[in-house]
Amino acid sequence: MTATTADRETNRSEGRLKAMKMAAVKIPKGVLVCINTSGYVTNGADTANYLFAGVSYEQVDNSAGSAGAREIRIEKTGEHTFVYNGSDASQAVVGKEVFIVDNQTVDDDPLATTNDIKCGVIAEVLAPSQVRVRIDGYAR
Repeated sequence: MTATTADRETNRSEGRLKAMKMAAVKIPKGVLVCINTSGYVTNGADTANYLFAGVSYEQVDNSAGSAGAREIRIEKTGEHTFVYNGSDASQAVVGKEVFIVDNQTVDDDPLATTNDIKCGVIAEVLAPSQVRVRIDGYAR
């Protein structure tokens, strides 16, 4: 195909919420979600070759279905609250990148995870075991 010289419509979408096909799993609302090696979203986990997809906007149960049978809406932007896996979070962790431990837990130490799946930057410490993470630019 050659480059166009005429105006064209790109059918832009806002991009904040994206419906994605699910693996045969149940995904709760408000958890870290990853894309597995088959291209379906699943619960966030420190698993080889997973890619961070975003945060689940809703709960969808596809555990009795086949992969791709259902979709779930995923948030791709914003700040979300997660469990902090490291020793007590302090103000010193603000601005640090975090890695997925499981679907509700993050850690800023890459040595605490095996596959180092980045999911955002700590924006705020809410409690020693709770941080707010900005996911903009990290969700695929």
